[in-house]
Amino acid sequence: MFMIRLMFVLLVIAAMVLFGMYLLSSEKKYLHYFKQTLKYTLFFAVVVAVLFVLRRILYA
Repeated sequence: MFMIRLMFVLLVIAAMVLFGMYLLSSEKKYLHYFKQTLKYTLFFAVVVAVLFVLRRILYA
């Protein structure tokens, strides 16, 4: 559980840094990296949620 929280915190920090870099430099590559980070963070969250649901169903 700690590792999952740590991953989420690190992904949020990375996303905010990328978005800040985009705002400061106005280069589109940072916005693209920000969108990719956001997409993979949401994908990771869905996978973790599905695994938690499967765990509840299988071990209940």
